[in-house]
Amino acid sequence: MNTRLSRHALRVALITTAVVAGVMVALCVAIDVIVAQTLRSTATTRLTTELAQLSQRRGGPNLVEPDVDDPVLVWEVNNAGAIVASTAGAPVLPSSEVAATSPSETQIDGADVLVAGVGIPTGRLIGAVSLGNESKALTALTITEAIVVPILLVLVFAGAFVVGRQTAGPIERARRRQLEFTADASHELRTPLAVIEAETTLALANLEDGGSDDATLRRVAEETHRMRNIVEDLLWLARFDALPPDPVTEPVDLTTAAEVGVQRFIPIAAQARLHLRNRSDGATLALVDAPADWIDRLVGVLLDNACRYTPANGTVSIAASRERDHVRLTVSDTGPGIPLERRARIFERFRRGTSEGDGAGLGLAIGNAIVEATKGRWQIADVPGGGTSVGVVWPHSRTRLVDGLHP
Repeated sequence: MNTRLSRHALRVALITTAVVAGVMVALCVAIDVIVAQTLRSTATTRLTTELAQLSQRRGGPNLVEPDVDDPVLVWEVNNAGAIVASTAGAPVLPSSEVAATSPSETQIDGADVLVAGVGIPTGRLIGAVSLGNESKALTALTITEAIVVPILLVLVFAGAFVVGRQTAGPIERARRRQLEFTADASHELRTPLAVIEAETTLALANLEDGGSDDATLRRVAEETHRMRNIVEDLLWLARFDALPPDPVTEPVDLTTAAEVGVQRFIPIAAQARLHLRNRSDGATLALVDAPADWIDRLVGVLLDNACRYTPANGTVSIAASRERDHVRLTVSDTGPGIPLERRARIFERFRRGTSEGDGAGLGLAIGNAIVEATKGRWQIADVPGGGTSVGVVWPHSRTRLVDGLHP
């Protein structure tokens, strides 16, 4: 239970952290853009204000900048395009910026600056303000985000993990109580059903010995047998759902499992007047990593399903094979087939692939639980001439026995 809770809490924490991380990244990008635009707007306002004041000064511009730490550099260009004056310490103005008008970013003497120009009676004033402080501010903001965001995400992950465990606890306990109830109810029903089945069978035997029969009693016997099968299937599913997510596996030979299944179903097939065939290559090992009793149960489900829906004188066949990087188990029949519109839901509990037969719709649900837990996949197809082929494909067993026997 603790493992299941931890996995659920970890999943919740990862999803929550991913969502929060996406939101925080979006916020950081938005903040960076807003700060960058604000700093540039401030620099633009400062530059244009300085140029406007200089251009309107009586007696001509005074190119002495009082702000020594972060000066606005100004060049005076005459009508001929020659620089006639500049603020102290100003570098050479590139010729491409002599005709500058609206503010634009460029580089002068290797530094990022914002350049703008304004006309005066004797020519033009070209001004430039450094963007170094703005770049430093953005760099500091980015470094702060790079430090703060991971710390916040770690805190979010830890908080979400704790909350996930706390919230998943009651849910998991309720789920387990439901499974335990199903298992207990199924277990308790087994005994009275077995008694009823035995008593009706004995009563029918006595009636047959007396040369009579009771149709009502026979129907009771048949329905009791059917109910007992349903209870057994529900009990198996309840126990399966309560198992750990990683079962203990072993290399299981599908060829052997198929032969054992055929031997077990020979009387059933004979009673239903069916031809039961094993088309496996007995000389080839087809190993799959799974609990042996699960594979045995799966074989029984597939054969029972095929025998149940195949009419008299029909054929049911099973085959196990090894094909390069995978192994396959296939059960085919000459029954009515499974309509395409029903195939998507045949693995649901109490769902049946056809209206014929008397199944309860739990067999393939059990089979599907086994296939999913053993990392297999279904392959369902029509059989030429009528019928259905139900196959399961698994990866090869990872045991070294495979490599040793089949180089």
